[in-house]
Amino acid sequence: MKYPYIILLALIAAGCRKKAFIEFAGNTPGIKNGVFIVKTLNDSSIFGENIKDGKFTIGRHYLKAPGYYTINVTDNDYNDNHEPFEIYLENGKYTVETEAGKLFKYPKITSPSKIQQQLSAFYTLSDSLSIGADREVKQLNAEIKAKGNGLSSVAYTQLLNRLSAAENKMITNNITAFKEFVKQYPNSGISAHLMAKLNYDDDPPSYYSIYKTLSPAAKNTDEGKEIGDKLSHLIKLVVGAKAPVIYGKMPDGKAFDQKTLNKRFILVDFWRAGNDFSRQNHQKLIALLSQVNDKNKFGILSVSLDSKPDWWTSAIKDDHLTWPQVSDLRGDYSPNAVYWSITKIPTYYLLNRNWTIVERDIYIRNVDFEVSDYLKKHP
Repeated sequence: MKYPYIILLALIAAGCRKKAFIEFAGNTPGIKNGVFIVKTLNDSSIFGENIKDGKFTIGRHYLKAPGYYTINVTDNDYNDNHEPFEIYLENGKYTVETEAGKLFKYPKITSPSKIQQQLSAFYTLSDSLSIGADREVKQLNAEIKAKGNGLSSVAYTQLLNRLSAAENKMITNNITAFKEFVKQYPNSGISAHLMAKLNYDDDPPSYYSIYKTLSPAAKNTDEGKEIGDKLSHLIKLVVGAKAPVIYGKMPDGKAFDQKTLNKRFILVDFWRAGNDFSRQNHQKLIALLSQVNDKNKFGILSVSLDSKPDWWTSAIKDDHLTWPQVSDLRGDYSPNAVYWSITKIPTYYLLNRNWTIVERDIYIRNVDFEVSDYLKKHP
């Protein structure tokens, strides 16, 4: 019988497999009292150490599995609320160095890991190009949240325009950083992993162009295949493109026909009865519709991604929705979710009467502005 020998060989191979051990040394100027922590991607802490007078060390520890983790360096005397940083851990010693007063920047990480060296190259490059715009976006979002309701319509519009400009700058910088990384590391196997962390749906044509230059190894990863599939749909959803067909029936059982809308400008609202955020936003859409004097100019179409008909129809009634409703009741498996690339609920699109995309994936706070702006330009 061969089975005992196969089992024996497997045990020998497992025993010979080299165990991974990890250790850290840190230099954090300006931090007298702080914390260094390592977590899994599921936010479980695996290593940690207090920082004293700008130094910390973590001795040799067994690493259960090489892979992606996060690290963070915090100053107990000053919290700047920065996000943790991605790191790739495998066997070896890691040296972490931060810049005084700039803990929001990706730290200098020295290690024998080739993957980590590439991560450091990308995130350092990204910081050099995007960090200013990124922080401006966060500050403007905080300002809108804190002051938005008390501002005049003119002041609010100016703030939104500043935010839009900062967001566009950040998008451009992210594309530039990723493109430069791919140029420097054309055979990198982690390019798709990095791309998955970017908002590539902000500019599908640019990212799809870069995606096609990735190495076969990157494209054939699970993340690479998923990105390729999504981008193949997203490039059909750019502003100016013909919007996809919407499948489904109305609550009365009749098949939906987009020709019956007969509006110059249409907001398409992708929602679900069990999603509180989309349900709350319906009240904002009701208020928006009431402000439009000529109902022939603007209309709303709600497309539900529900799978239970009673949930869908009850929510329509409870939310007092008077505009057209449609659903194929296939939930996440709906062709509407696939063809319109719906990855979050709610999602909003703006279309003109020719079923052409005017704006896509709009924040709810911007819907009022986008509708008003379009109606002014197309009286």
